Amino acid sequence: MKLTGKETEIMNVLWKSKKPLTTAEIIEITPNRTWHEGSIFAVMKRLVKKGAVALDAYKPTAGKHARVYKPIITTEDYAMKIIEGMDDMGIDIDVHALADRLRKSKQR
Repeated sequence: MKLTGKETEIMNVLWKSKKPLTTAEIIEITPNRTWHEGSIFAVMKRLVKKGAVALDAYKPTAGKHARVYKPIITTEDYAMKIIEGMDDMGIDIDVHALADRLRKSKQR
């Protein structure tokens, strides 16, 4: 699984959040962006299809129900998928050594 730039930005918002978020909440958290709810919704559909996020619930908002999303992969899971993808491309990489290094750096 490879995420686009926009998908990665949204995943970072979800990873940093303490709770699942609606598309409107994602837009609120990132006020310096000019995202529109429709384009965020399209990205969320792609992230669900890729297995990065899941629909957590529906939340009543302004007369309708908004979808609430939560990440189902961690940053570490995503990093490992990228590393494994490099290995699949023939780049000689010791995946286990990198995983150990990531764990050690996180413990600091």
